[in-house]
Amino acid sequence: MYQFNETINRLNTNAVQTEMLPLIYGRRDLMPFWIADMDIKTPEKVTQAIADRLTHGVFGYTNWKNDNFYTPIRHWFKTRFNTNVLKQDLSYAPSVLFTITEAIRLLTNEGDGVILNTPAYHNFIQLIQGNHRMIVENELFYDGYEYTMDFVQFEYLCQMPQNKVFLLCNPHNPTGKVFSEQEILKIIEICKKYDVYIISDEIHMDFVRRGQHVTLAQFMHEYDHMLVTTCLGKSFNISGIPHAYFITKDKFMSETINTKVMSVYGLAAVNLVALTVIKTAYLECADWLDELNAHIDNNMTIVEDYIADHLSDCLFFQKPDATFLAWIDFAKSGFNEIEVQDALQNVGKIATGIGNTFELSASTHFRFNVACSEEKLLEGLERIQRSFDYLKAQQEERAEI
Repeated sequence: MYQFNETINRLNTNAVQTEMLPLIYGRRDLMPFWIADMDIKTPEKVTQAIADRLTHGVFGYTNWKNDNFYTPIRHWFKTRFNTNVLKQDLSYAPSVLFTITEAIRLLTNEGDGVILNTPAYHNFIQLIQGNHRMIVENELFYDGYEYTMDFVQFEYLCQMPQNKVFLLCNPHNPTGKVFSEQEILKIIEICKKYDVYIISDEIHMDFVRRGQHVTLAQFMHEYDHMLVTTCLGKSFNISGIPHAYFITKDKFMSETINTKVMSVYGLAAVNLVALTVIKTAYLECADWLDELNAHIDNNMTIVEDYIADHLSDCLFFQKPDATFLAWIDFAKSGFNEIEVQDALQNVGKIATGIGNTFELSASTHFRFNVACSEEKLLEGLERIQRSFDYLKAQQEERAEI
């Protein structure tokens, strides 16, 4: 049994969750639930492996093209996702977002369209716009039970010659949607028909608690205009150890990205600590991750029950099938996003993910990270309740005037 309810103080560790509060929220005294890393310690086996590697005392140039890199990843995909990944289809990369950006830059010209499910991970929006490509929105719709894709619209968008890439987030951030095999096959069928390249960010692949993660790597023999990219940053809480890897049968794509890493950007130096983590985590820490998912699922239940018991007149929340991020809907409260965020930040003193950063317009949601201790989670929920109690009290005062 692993301990996931330990209270961890991350102050004075240069943690983004606290250090960036003044820049994003204008104040430092907020309890952070906004960024997608965990207040959970990395597995002890991993920290011990890092310590053992550090005792060697030499941290020189490091090579990833060997079985210390290939074997753990192939083992993980086979044992977790029943997918055979070939060594020649695997490459190391500096980060997931670097890989996505370079693939988009290779496949498109400025002004071309990138199809994106919305709401969307905010860095997707930023990197598409930052590279002067067009965001082509394929909105996910909530039908009262789950988020679904509009495949009629998706096919219409794929027909347009300027829309050359579909950027998929599977499992989906922020909604927690898990794409079924049927949906994945439909996406591939449509993209293949219109020669649309699929880039699949699968960074949350290890946090599927209902259903099964279906990796696009499983279907690359049917359509080779696909790239899957991921890393261990979320799964084992090592986002401060930059690294990533990608899988593709498109040799032109892999050779181009690898060449750019070495010859254009000068990023050929591999993170030797990341290689140590990949080997240890993927070969020895599956049970830790299984127990962590149980803890996260319990925390999601706590959120669901708390909202049902205390905030059902203001909020709607249904446990997602994946990720450790709760996408909470405040539409029924009648308050707008400016009012809600003002109350959360200035009354509840809590930092949540701001909904409009994940959408292309005003939002009726906020994102809430549950990968923490029950103690912190409950305090966060109490702060949310305090915020909405304040809003309701203010509303009643105005009505009496």
